[in-house]
Amino acid sequence: MFYDEVFLIARIILFFVATPFIYKALQAIDLGKIFKANSGDQIKFIFMVLSIILGYLFVDALVSLFENMNGLL
Repeated sequence: MFYDEVFLIARIILFFVATPFIYKALQAIDLGKIFKANSGDQIKFIFMVLSIILGYLFVDALVSLFENMNGLL
């Protein structure tokens, strides 16, 4: 159906919009005390993986909410 394609496109676009914002928000967390000195690359990698996971979960929850609201109409 047409709405399925719209929600799929919305998921993709919102994922690529939300993920950089989540990455910037995660950078406010200070993990320097947990890791050894000069381990900035590992911290950046953890932030990238977490931002992708959290971005997917956020977008999935948001678009699923709109899909359910659309189903009620």
